[in-house]
Formats: sequence, C-alpha cells, structure tokens
Amino acid sequence: MENCAKEKKSDMDIGDMIRSFEAVANNPFSKFIISRTFDYCEKDHGNRLEVGLELLFNKRKTACIRCKGLSKMLSFIINKGVKTFGVTDDDLKELMEDPYWIKGLSSVIKGIGEFGVKKPFVPGAPFQVVWNITKSCNMNCAHCYENAGKKADDELNSEQIKQCLETLSRSGVTSIAFSGGEPTTKPNIRNHIKDVADLGIYPAMATNGYSLSNKKLCDKYVDSGLQFVQISLDGLNPETHDKFRGIDGAWERAVQAIKNFVEEDIFVEVSTTVTQHNIDEIPSMINFVRELGAHWLMLYNFIPTGNGLNISEMDISPQKRFNMLKTAYNENFKGDMQVLSTAPQYASVAESLQNMKSSIIPTHFYNPEYENPQIMQLAEFVGGCGAGRFYMSLEPNGDMYPCVFFPHDEFLRLGNILEDDFEEIWQNQPLLNDLRNKTLLEENCGSCDNKNICGGCRARAYTYLDNVQAPDPGCINNQVKWDGIRTKTPENISNTEDKYVNSECK
Repeated sequence: MENCAKEKKSDMDIGDMIRSFEAVANNPFSKFIISRTFDYCEKDHGNRLEVGLELLFNKRKTACIRCKGLSKMLSFIINKGVKTFGVTDDDLKELMEDPYWIKGLSSVIKGIGEFGVKKPFVPGAPFQVVWNITKSCNMNCAHCYENAGKKADDELNSEQIKQCLETLSRSGVTSIAFSGGEPTTKPNIRNHIKDVADLGIYPAMATNGYSLSNKKLCDKYVDSGLQFVQISLDGLNPETHDKFRGIDGAWERAVQAIKNFVEEDIFVEVSTTVTQHNIDEIPSMINFVRELGAHWLMLYNFIPTGNGLNISEMDISPQKRFNMLKTAYNENFKGDMQVLSTAPQYASVAESLQNMKSSIIPTHFYNPEYENPQIMQLAEFVGGCGAGRFYMSLEPNGDMYPCVFFPHDEFLRLGNILEDDFEEIWQNQPLLNDLRNKTLLEENCGSCDNKNICGGCRARAYTYLDNVQAPDPGCINNQVKWDGIRTKTPENISNTEDKYVNSECK
C-alpha cells in the first residue's frame, strides 16, 4: 500500500509539474517573448533565438541590444522548464557545451512559440532533415525506397545545394543527414558536409559503406566535419547481406567501414532493415555489432515502397515485430550500445516491459534512461511516429516529403525547397498538420492508450491502406488488418484522392 501511494504521489507530481510548465509556456506573455526571437539578426549573423541562447550559455561574448534583451527574458522560460523536468543547472550547462544542443533547444523554444506545449510536441523546425542527395548508387538493393541506380537529370547542382542549406540553417534545422542513393557517389559531397558543419548544423551521412572500406577516404570525411555515420548491414551472414544488396563483397566492405569509423572520433550507427530474410539473425547480430564498437544499432521498419514493392512478401508479421522489439529493448541493458528502431511500437513494447529500477523510453533518435519510471509521461510529448514532426525528407531535386519512406506521390509532396517557403510549409502545410494530430488516427490506432507514445507508422499505413490515418498493420493490435492485406501497386497509389494537393496553407 505504501509503495502504491508513493507511485501515485510521484505520478501526480510530474503531472502537476508538466501542467505548471504548460501554464508558463502557453501564456500570452511567454509566447510574445518567444515570437520576438524568430527573425534573423543581420548584425549577429544568426536567428535571434540562437544568438540569445549563445549569450545565455556564454558561447557568445557580445550581441546587439535587442538580442541581449531577449536573452534575459528567455532565461525565465528556460529556468522554469529546467525545474519542471528535473534537470539541474549544472546538467543544463554541461549539455549546452555542445553547440548542437543549443540549436536543438532553440528549436524546442521556437516550437513552444509556434505550436504551444501539446501532445505530440512539434519543434519550430525539423530536428533532422534526411536529404536524399542523389539517386546514383553503386548497389542494387532489394528494398530501396528511392529506386536508386542512375543519377537523376533534375538533381540540384552545388550552388543550389548551398542555397538550400542556407534556408535550412535560417529555419533552425538541427541536423542534416545525407542519404541517397549512395551519397558518397555525389560529386563534392565532402564539400557539402563541410558547408553543413560551417553553418552550425550537425552533419550526418547514411551510407552502404562500400567505398569507405578505404581508411584514408574515411579520414577525409571526418576531416570535412562529419559527426555521425550510419552504415547499413543487413545480416550477420555475408551471403544474407550481399544478396539483399545485390553485389558480392558488400558485407565485407561494410564491416570494414564500420571498423574504420569506430577508430575515428565520430558517432557510428549500424542500420539493419528487418525482413523475413534476416530476422532470425537479429539476436546474434546485436552482439556482433556491439563487439564492433558501434554506438547504436538501428532496426529499420521495412516499408514496401520503391523497390520494396517487389518484395512485400518479405515484410514480417506483427507478432514477429513485437517479439523482435522485446529482444531489442532488453539488449539495451547489456552494454553501452543502444538498440533503437524506427518502428513506433517500440515505445509501447518498452512501456509494457519497464520495471521500477530503470526505464528506457525508446524514440527515433535515442533511448533515454531514467531512474523514475513515471517520467514515461514525457514520452507522450516526444514519442511516436516523427514523420513531418521531428523530421522530414528532401529529394535530389529539392522536393519535400514528411518521411523518406512515403511513396513519391503528388498527394504526399509538401513542396520544393527552392520554390516554396520552407517555414510556411513547416508551420501550416495541411498534410503535416494532419500527421501531427493524433485525434485523427482511425480505428485501433485512434483508440489505443499508447497513441501518444506510438500512433503507428504513418508511411506503413499509407503504403498498405491508402490512408495516412489508417491503423498501422504492423502492430499486433491490428492483426486483422494484416491478415487481410495485399500490397498496393503504383496504379493504386496514383488513384488515391489528392486531398492535400493544391491546398493553400492557412
């Protein structure tokens, strides 16, 4: 009885604290202060919010009078947030030693000003933009969502790419991850990585690792400013990986690339797309990747789009996905390497398995661990599918989509970064607003108690059921949907009602 009372008290305390912070952050005065920080300061060469935070955390010695004044006013809101979520002043100062954390905090504060404190939380700019910088690729992967192979005729040139990077920087994007295709085949890719780093944005790259088995080439990428590398490895068995990637020797080169980057002072993630062809290897593969010294292993949720339409029968069942995620969650307590997944159900699985000694809240970006399991309430703000909320994708020609795993239908195209106002799209585009609204979720996903920490994969729902708000057939709660599913063809996709096409942002 005493323990139950303590749990209820703890639950009540954090609920009260969150409501207290909401009251401060959502009041008109706070919103007025925050709104005054959105514009770009030509004198200080940065948006006022970031300049103010740099002053606050002693990363900048001087600034214009207006930025100085805004910095002092921001400190009130930040101090309230620090107390609300149990972060000490010393912890905050330590985090802010990393300039990318300042950029991330800036996006959080901007999000409070633009969208308020709500579930799910929407930052003022994407935390990450995944940029498929080219369609060129040196492999022929069975699951490729991009249908990569040859360079597209309409890919942006270097000057256009710089223009896009400037737009993303001014908007407050925290991280840019170059992908493809294979980004290492893009001319001047290292220059683009350097440009990202010079703008104060966190530079990342997702690669098949084939050319990066060359250690000297890895050194050049690190010298260009690369901070994070994701290398694909789709099996413990070389034959499994090579068959999936369509090229002999791919596994050996990918493993060597992982080893090369582990020796460097950057963050290394190994990614695996989980399908029927490799799911039995996942437990052993977790141990193998841990022994390689990688920081993270990301288990990707297979979405049958692009080339993946041709192997839709390789998708795993909801029960297999659930069991795989349980295995992944428990592996997080066995060493320093984190095991993550893009499957939103990961948070629901974790919630059902957590114990009173420790708690991990899986998200798309990391698995924070807390001593107090009641902190799970915070997952309702940050958890679940992040498409069009925490991240978005760019195509080689500058077209924008909520997520790389959405098919390239006009229905899902948000605009073009060179032709349209990026911030206007982020704030008001109708499809993005609908993806962020969990009350629109249908059937089991809409009525599920875990919809705020999960909500299902919207790309999977659309790919299988022609509806971004449909229940995710990859969840065990939607087994009936899974049993009755057939993979749609490109013709089916193109006939979907274009609800959002030509809609004006309001």
